[in-house]
Amino acid sequence: MTKELDVHVLKSHTGAVNAVSFFDGDEKFVSAGDDSCLIGWSVDEKRCIFKLKGHEAPIKASSASPSGLKIVSGSWDRTVRIWDGSSTNCLWTLQHEALVLGVSFSEETSLITVCCDDKTAKVWDMRTYENVMTFTGHSNSVTCCAQNEFTVATGSLDKTIRLSDMRTGSTLLMLTGHTSAVSAVDISSDGFKLCSGSWDKTVRVWDVHAGTYRTQGPRVMYEHEGCVSSCKFAVDNKKIVSGGFDKTVIIWDALATKKRHKIRAHGSWINDIAMTVDGKWLLSCSKDRTIRMWNVENADKMPVVLHNKLSMGYKFQECVDCQRTFKVEKRDLIEVGEEYIRCVYCRMPTRSYHRLSEHDLFISATETESKIEIVEKINDIYLNALHHFIDIFFI
Repeated sequence: MTKELDVHVLKSHTGAVNAVSFFDGDEKFVSAGDDSCLIGWSVDEKRCIFKLKGHEAPIKASSASPSGLKIVSGSWDRTVRIWDGSSTNCLWTLQHEALVLGVSFSEETSLITVCCDDKTAKVWDMRTYENVMTFTGHSNSVTCCAQNEFTVATGSLDKTIRLSDMRTGSTLLMLTGHTSAVSAVDISSDGFKLCSGSWDKTVRVWDVHAGTYRTQGPRVMYEHEGCVSSCKFAVDNKKIVSGGFDKTVIIWDALATKKRHKIRAHGSWINDIAMTVDGKWLLSCSKDRTIRMWNVENADKMPVVLHNKLSMGYKFQECVDCQRTFKVEKRDLIEVGEEYIRCVYCRMPTRSYHRLSEHDLFISATETESKIEIVEKINDIYLNALHHFIDIFFI
């Protein structure tokens, strides 16, 4: 009854696959595994194009610059290796005193953040290969990190998230609320929001720009039935994707913080996910030794998505003018009880909106104005306000 997503299953690792990231204009991606290998893949050809060996223990994290010039990998052998994305040569090996659990790389600043098992996150400058900063403050292992030009977010087994200044090293915020270890963090591309995943089976969205989490708390999304292992914003910040130990990938509406699509993706734990800039391809990697590449470009048009929404009581109509599928609200009923057959965009030039009737108002008519005249004036005000609202928020 439901059409399945287009998926490609990629196999080359001989152990669990722990990390995936796109690079080179989303034409390639790199994966890291328990077999101590980094493998490069072609998105178009869906095949292995190179293998990088050098680590002596499982690689738990990797990150690549969007241009593909640099690839960074972190391993339980307590090293971080920096690779040339073109020649695939190892350029440098950074030694650590503790297990490396996560890495994050910013091409704009040439800085690498490395999460360690010793409760610290270290920042390295790739131009000089020097440790320029060390973040402390967590009371347990730092499991994950994400960064932009100005800030770095770190999550820990201590159930907290710390947001720190990349320029001064000072802690800007400490976020609490998860009831178990924080296993994933990401910062939106505009820097306004942060999402986090946890072993408490939730994904949380924190508005760190407006600070609404202080009074209202973060937006909490419950759908995973196991620990959340990864969560990331789409580049346009309209979606969040998450993967978990329940073997599923969930695509969320980042604004409404509601589930948009749930994919039963793998035969075992999902360790990491990644999405292309255009939102077409979604990667998931798993303990089952596979990488799956999902075409989610038209996921919202899938019958299964509409079926789920219909089961929640929503009703949909295809616009006769633009052929968009739109949700019909109760307020979209006109006086004769018929549903609109045109979406809000195509209805804008007309006056076919829900109109107030004289029964909707408790207004006494004056000697010079009838109830109908009053209703017509209020309708005009209502329509003008609605047009103004649509101009601001939808155009």
